[in-house]
Amino acid sequence: MKRDNPKEANSTQCLFPARTRWLKEKLPNINIKECKSLAPKLQELNFKTLYLVYTSSYINSPASAFGHTFLRFDKNEDTPLLSYGLNYSAKIDSRNIFSYAYKGVFGGFEGRYRVAPYYDIVNRYSNIQKRDIWEYKLNFTPKEIEKITLHMIEIQRYYSDYYFNSENCSYNLLWFIDLARDGLNLTDDFNYIVTPMDTIKAIKEKGLIEKSIFRPSKRAKIENLYSYIPHKKIAKEFWQESNISILKPLDINEQRDIIDLSILKENNQTILKYRSKLGISTPKKIVKTNPIHSNLASKLNIELSNQNQLLYGVRASYHDIYDIDYNFNLGEYISFFDIQMINNRLDSATFLKIDSLTSIDELYQPISWGLEFGYRDNKLFASSRGGISYSIFNTLIFFEPTIELSNNIEIGYQTGILKTIDKVKFGTIITKQFDKNIKINSFVTYQFYKNMAINLHINRKTYSFGIFYYF
Repeated sequence: MKRDNPKEANSTQCLFPARTRWLKEKLPNINIKECKSLAPKLQELNFKTLYLVYTSSYINSPASAFGHTFLRFDKNEDTPLLSYGLNYSAKIDSRNIFSYAYKGVFGGFEGRYRVAPYYDIVNRYSNIQKRDIWEYKLNFTPKEIEKITLHMIEIQRYYSDYYFNSENCSYNLLWFIDLARDGLNLTDDFNYIVTPMDTIKAIKEKGLIEKSIFRPSKRAKIENLYSYIPHKKIAKEFWQESNISILKPLDINEQRDIIDLSILKENNQTILKYRSKLGISTPKKIVKTNPIHSNLASKLNIELSNQNQLLYGVRASYHDIYDIDYNFNLGEYISFFDIQMINNRLDSATFLKIDSLTSIDELYQPISWGLEFGYRDNKLFASSRGGISYSIFNTLIFFEPTIELSNNIEIGYQTGILKTIDKVKFGTIITKQFDKNIKINSFVTYQFYKNMAINLHINRKTYSFGIFYYF
């Protein structure tokens, strides 16, 4: 750990209240003066409950591609937005993508602890970005929470190196949870790869989670409410123009829903005034799977082909197109260090692969995109793609022109269809480079047990059957 100002004039007991208290507990006869400013500060904070908060992944932001976790300290659970959040994140000092990637993997960014009002955090993650929030109440006593509070007071003066895959937001917050209660040792379970979802699962396995609360993002509320509206053409027109007169032919319930939809987009005083006359609408419940129930991030696959070839490999992290979209956004995939072998030969090595197949609809028209860096066909390559995706009946259809740079520049396209039904996923992906034959890859994945799935791959000439194990 490194200090911003090593010549800080404050006394040791004020700079290090958590360590001072620990010393007094272990050595009762030690003579250490009290920090006079500490008692009123603790009385002012006086946190009663502690939550671990998870914000879902946001693939369009590299720092948030795996999700994010932070701690929330409550004085009163009835007013959570007035609580405080403790966040550990990288201080980004470069806009260069290559410098960003290098520092993120090998170190170079300062990791800083910051305390901010929870309403500000919710606005940033849930309202501005498309990120759902899950709040997990931890069963810590007020005395244990005070231990964390003392450490929070002293740690804000320091920074440490930030690594996206290991010593990140989730890993560093585990230290706070560990020190609250002896014997947890949560950090011992993680070495090279640490994802927010995996840390939540580890905390659950220790029996620390008392309850969970779901806070949907603004985008999730919009998509859910829009699905209930019968006259979608009118809803789209009102979304764009905010003309109250076009709502007159509709019944009052649908008027409420369409106006509520528009208010989620922006506040308009004329619309708000008209909405106040329509009364209270029936809440539209949003149901999503708790991240606790998703698979672990690393994956081992073993398959046997009809040509008696053994196919096997390992993926360090995180979620790829063949995995069940259980608690993941359909069409959002990111893989790190995916190595695939055929018998004793290296078939491919994917250093990084990202797919953001975000579907368009009547209200939003995002661009689907993807990129990949790796090794295959005995050569290094880099590819990128961009196009459109469309979802109908929970089935994702996509088309993307592609460009690949290896020994030469190759132009082509990728198209396909993906469908998930509970714990079964079907897909067909067609790729074509204009100087090569078309490739068709169909698959079925069935998750039959926690962190285990079977997979069938069918290509034009071969097929393989195997098992996925997540760890």
